[in-house]
Amino acid sequence: MSETLAEQTIPKARSAAAPFAACFLAWLVPGLGHFYLGKKVRAAVFFVVVGATFALGIASDGAASLIEERQPLTFLATFDNVALGTFDLIGRYLTYGTIVYALPGNEADPRRAELLDRLRARVRSVTFEYGNTFLLTAGLMNILLILDAFDIATGRKD
Repeated sequence: MSETLAEQTIPKARSAAAPFAACFLAWLVPGLGHFYLGKKVRAAVFFVVVGATFALGIASDGAASLIEERQPLTFLATFDNVALGTFDLIGRYLTYGTIVYALPGNEADPRRAELLDRLRARVRSVTFEYGNTFLLTAGLMNILLILDAFDIATGRKD
């Protein structure tokens, strides 16, 4: 019992870089930040939960969101998708056949027409809205996991 009461209440952080490394890894692959911090079981559970939610979203014909300048909420939805890290890249490729984040602004652009055709094909699916909801939920869960990894790395939480 050589520690004083003040020393016991001060959170112990790994290093100055540890929180940022944990957050980056948690963004890159869901659960990887927790794995880096030594929380292996928690990491595996988080990876499975976020991965299954993402997979259900893709399997239900959900689509990764694209920024469209005339639709302000598309910025939030795209940010939410980007929070999935590498899962987002997979989702964009499966949805659009390429990695794209915004619709081209020019209505006559053939890339815009191709992207909208791919999106319309998914919208016709009866499970499209469920799929989008699963994709957005997976992104929101991963944002919470990134914040959780930060709290663990800074010593605020075990």
